Amino acid sequence: MAEEKQQGSISPQELASPTKTRWPELVGVSADEAEKKIKEDMPDAHIQVVPPNTPVTLDFRFNRVRLFVDESNKVIEAPTIG
Repeated sequence: MAEEKQQGSISPQELASPTKTRWPELVGVSADEAEKKIKEDMPDAHIQVVPPNTPVTLDFRFNRVRLFVDESNKVIEAPTIG
């Protein structure tokens, strides 16, 4: 029975399987520019722009990339899936 579960289950990593999971080169660019670049690498990504002092949930989503931005809408942390 355990063998059947292993054969039939697909991990979330296999479902998403992005080629890239982090974009440190986007720190300092505008949120719009960062979104375009991430969508080139991961077309089905759901991009969430997070303004300063905005709370976020702690759940992990394989198709979500959060862009933490400053007051001028520039990315201040390396965008990462999650």
